[in-house]
Amino acid sequence: MAGGVAFPFGPNLSASGWQSVRSPWRRGARFSAHGKDALVVETAGGFGLLWHAVPRQVAKAEQARWRWRKQEGVGPTDLTKKGGDDRVLALYFAFANPADVTPGTDLSELLRSGHGQVLIYVWGGAAKPGTVLPLPYFDGRGRTIVKRAANAKPGVWFDEEAGLRTDFARAFGRPPGHLVAVGVSSDADDTGGRNVVALADLCVK
Repeated sequence: MAGGVAFPFGPNLSASGWQSVRSPWRRGARFSAHGKDALVVETAGGFGLLWHAVPRQVAKAEQARWRWRKQEGVGPTDLTKKGGDDRVLALYFAFANPADVTPGTDLSELLRSGHGQVLIYVWGGAAKPGTVLPLPYFDGRGRTIVKRAANAKPGVWFDEEAGLRTDFARAFGRPPGHLVAVGVSSDADDTGGRNVVALADLCVK
């Protein structure tokens, strides 16, 4: 994306600035870099979240682009139901007021603090693509937008675009703060299913 910021995954995730959020009571997901610009995620009956801080020069980013592909994935679920909201893959975009964050702010700490909002684009669920749904976590500070149906064709790369600020205003009814972090998640712990998915060329502008 010309003039934007890309989020590389290789040669390894930690060196590229990605951090894992682990749950002590849930089986995790396996994240691995595939070249510089692609990520492979595998989870069998587990959940995983990987996140990356957003540089300040794109704190007011308006657009995001990425590609994703499913090899295996869980079926349709109710994304509004806590404990029943498995999904193939999800992209998190976390927003906050500048006063609530520092350059070292951790995504999970921000969300637990009661500050910030998260807009999540999902491959999965049972709703039609484009549907905005409340997130059953973070005390009402999250919204989900279905981007790709759970039963979308496997083995195919799908190119996606999102208007971050427009979608945020549609989902929350007001303009967003600054974009402070992006995240990648895969979830199969409620259904005991299996996800094998890939994400590539993630960038914001």
